[in-house]
Amino acid sequence: MNDLFPKIMLSRSDGIIDLAWGHPSDNLHPLYELQPAIDAIFMNNEISALQYSGYQGYGPLIGSLSQYLSEDKSYTRIIKPEELYIGYGASHGLDLACTLFTGEGNTVLVEEPSYYLVRQILIDHRLNIVGVPTDSEGMKIENLEQIIDSYRGNVKLLYLIPSFHNPMGSVMSLTRRNEIIQLAKKHDFLIAADEAYHLLYYGDPPPPTMATLDDSNTGHVASLGSFSKILAPGIKLGWIQASPDLVDKFTNSGSNFSGGNNNFAGAIVDIAIRKGILAKHVNHLKSTYKSRMEIMSTALKTRIPDAEFSMPQGGYYFWIKFPQGIDAIVLEKLALDQGVTLRPGVAFSGQNLFSNCIRLCFALSDIEDITEGINRLGQAYDKYISG
Repeated sequence: MNDLFPKIMLSRSDGIIDLAWGHPSDNLHPLYELQPAIDAIFMNNEISALQYSGYQGYGPLIGSLSQYLSEDKSYTRIIKPEELYIGYGASHGLDLACTLFTGEGNTVLVEEPSYYLVRQILIDHRLNIVGVPTDSEGMKIENLEQIIDSYRGNVKLLYLIPSFHNPMGSVMSLTRRNEIIQLAKKHDFLIAADEAYHLLYYGDPPPPTMATLDDSNTGHVASLGSFSKILAPGIKLGWIQASPDLVDKFTNSGSNFSGGNNNFAGAIVDIAIRKGILAKHVNHLKSTYKSRMEIMSTALKTRIPDAEFSMPQGGYYFWIKFPQGIDAIVLEKLALDQGVTLRPGVAFSGQNLFSNCIRLCFALSDIEDITEGINRLGQAYDKYISG
């Protein structure tokens, strides 16, 4: 692995305020809230939870998740059990999509900027990664069409983050979503939509997931959901929402036949949904994250007036643009000297773009640390511009 990444996914140093990593706070993990769900497995003698799973995943969870998603106002229609496949999370879903729908040398399109850790998955599959310019509504359709045409049928996969984008925090418009789905149908490629933040909206819900909008029988969209952001990353469980035909292809994968998925975690999450534990926890996360988001916005406006950003309406992130000529790599080093971390914009680009941008995460730190973290970032920025 690249030296940029620590030996464990999150390594925190004393005295350092971490605004870089896109992780939930430890104190928000529902450890005690999940205890009744875990106890119920043993009290009800749920031996099936310790067995291999069915090909589509833990059966009861498929049913409870179907109902949970259907009842959320962001989905706008009934999500049927046959539209769901239980996996290990959004990254696993993308990896599986690459295995099933691409081959070495095929082209995969990604947003510029995009989630930086996803590139390694695509590189592992020996894919040709091509960035597509974006605006506040998502991928620019004119640029997308030109790029698709230039690769003459070699585009097999398009990866995007339509709701509360990582790193931009933006939401793709309904019109743009439908336009991209029509292009996928026309050119016969798969859209892998990373919907990990879709349920974390702090005001009006985003447009429906990409798979909810895909009305084709064969399906051209796999929406990748995850319990990592709405329950706990250690659960290591997620889902793929897609047409029944596409779900069949995921269930018929070799790795799925040889062992299936995490039945025990599936049983825990199923009970958490049925007992209302998940819904209550998601509401708590929304309230907490909204407060942190508002505090970070106020602190940025007050302490660093040069910081240009749009207020996110969900997810984890602020995407900050500084004046031209500011080098975020240099700012990152100065910020660390002041005791705060950030993620430079170039990390999210395959073309070394966004050198004057940074991503900040408001999910990991509490309100006091966010306020102090932005103050420290302001001190670093003051040092930068003063020379």
